[in-house]
Parts: sequence; structure tokens; C-alpha cells
Amino acid sequence: MKNAETGFTLIELLIALLIGAILATLAAPSFMDTIRRNRLVSASNDFLATLNYARSEAIKRGQTITICPSNDQASCTSSPWQDGWIVQEENSSELLRAHGALDGGATLVKTDTSTTLQYTPRGLLAGGNSATFNLCVASGFEGRQIVISATGRARIVEYNGC
Repeated sequence: MKNAETGFTLIELLIALLIGAILATLAAPSFMDTIRRNRLVSASNDFLATLNYARSEAIKRGQTITICPSNDQASCTSSPWQDGWIVQEENSSELLRAHGALDGGATLVKTDTSTTLQYTPRGLLAGGNSATFNLCVASGFEGRQIVISATGRARIVEYNGC
């Protein structure tokens, strides 16, 4: 009768684990880029959705709608935009929507000195000027610019200034 033993020897198991560890080490840097890219897309889409919501509410309600930074998600504050923002009706200060802080060390910076955005009842950006936000998730990594035209239309473009 033949003695049949099946399975791995200790040496074979250690070699398989070593090869797996080497492959995981090689894959980790590209996986980090994927995580950064997903954070960037998610954050830019969240902010774009807020802009579109505020514009549509301004038209629907026939009221001026304000978007401002807020670190407590209850009132406008002088905090950085990446700490969160709120959407509120200008006349009644009714809170319509709140968004918490961006995760992963992302930064969202408005390129001009004004601290708020306002949409008029016609869906236009108040003041007649355009606005631009720079969104970065890591230094040296590609970013996004959220550009809002004077007509109120927001769009996302590539940004290499991070």
C-alpha cells in the first residue's frame, strides 16, 4: 500500500507567503493613488451637488440662497470650506442642507476674498462675478477646480496646483 500525504511543506508555505508579501508591497502605492483619486472625485461631486441644489432651490423658492462655510453645520462661520458648509435661505436663515468636513485631509479653498456664495431667485450668482474653488486631497497630487460662472452654472475642471 502506498502512503499518500498531501498538503504543503513548511518551506512551500513560507515561499508562498513571501511571494504574496512582495506582490502586496508592489501594489500598495498604486492603491493609495486610487484612494486619493476616489476621495477627490467624491469631494468634488459632493460640492457640485450642493451648488446645483442651492441654485435649484433659489429658482424654486424665488428667494436668494446662501452657501457658506460652517464648522458646526448650523450657522455660517469663518472656518475653512473643507470644515463643512451649509445652504440656507437668505431672508429667513432657514437651514436647507448641511455638509460635514471633508475627509482624508482634503482642502477646499475659494480663490477670491468673499466668504459666501449666493444664488439669486433667477439662478444667477449674486454680484455678477464668477467664483472658483480649488480642491486638493494631497500635495503634489492632481486636484480639481470647481468653477461657477456668473450665470450660476458650475463645472469641474482639472487642477494641477496642489
